[in-house]
Amino acid sequence: MILLGYPDYTKPGFDINLPCPEHKWPNMIIYNRTKSAYYPLHTGPLTLKFTLKGEEYFATKQRSYRVPPFNYLIFNEGQKYSARIQSETECETVSVFFRPAFAEEVLSSLVAEDDTILDNEHNYTEKSSQPVTFMEMIYPFDGRLMPYIYKFCLAAKTGFDDNEWLDEELYLMLKVLFEIHKQVGEEIKQIPAAKRSTKIELYKRINNAKDYIDNNYCNEIKIEDAAKAACMSNFHFLRLFKNVFGETPYQYITYKRLAKASSLIMKTEMPITEVCMEVGFQSLSSFSWLFKQKYGISPETMRRDYGSFEHKLARIKK
Repeated sequence: MILLGYPDYTKPGFDINLPCPEHKWPNMIIYNRTKSAYYPLHTGPLTLKFTLKGEEYFATKQRSYRVPPFNYLIFNEGQKYSARIQSETECETVSVFFRPAFAEEVLSSLVAEDDTILDNEHNYTEKSSQPVTFMEMIYPFDGRLMPYIYKFCLAAKTGFDDNEWLDEELYLMLKVLFEIHKQVGEEIKQIPAAKRSTKIELYKRINNAKDYIDNNYCNEIKIEDAAKAACMSNFHFLRLFKNVFGETPYQYITYKRLAKASSLIMKTEMPITEVCMEVGFQSLSSFSWLFKQKYGISPETMRRDYGSFEHKLARIKK
């Protein structure tokens, strides 16, 4: 089932926890292109929230989430949350709903085919008969998921709604999610704690701090503020962040700023000095040096080369 926009929860008799009268929670895609939308607090199935353009906001009883472009959020079955889009420009989002027990059925089939698909000793799902549980957090861009997201968008735009096709695509998509799940397990293993429950809790806290950085990296960020978001001391936070992500918070912030700067340099005509300040650097010389260290060319050269490429491409198209 593919829907264009959130269901109308204001209809008489509508059950926000079971939005489909016939199937309750079927395998379902909701494709949104809008400036404003809202769905109230409800209990959902295993769900993936993906943003292509703009931002979508979610809130549980524990915390709130902001999903920026080409990132995604996973909610496990039974989680209560609300959803909101509020923007001056059009946003484009995709919600993928897996019907109850579908993920467990997929995992059982995969384990039957290859018992190495999940290392059960080091992942949350120890037996395929138990509920599938992912880490609820904002996940970064992953190219392995993009073909499925683009297919769902195209199906929504063209009115193609075939349940057998959707079930097959979601089966393959879950296989990728299980692979990502295993990678998360490997990151959790890097946390120096004796109990697995402690490792998971610390991993959640570290990712809360990472979300804080992702939301504020263009501003001045103090390490103690990020550590506070993780409810840790500065030293403990620095050590665990490096263990989990393989780089220090400062290195991660620098990477985020340079990636944003490269996008502005190629896609806008903003002066390089303004780009430098826009992404949070205070020194143009430091920015230029770091930029060249990462990309091998200066900001000015990147802009010139990209402009030349655009010009040649335009000539080819003619």
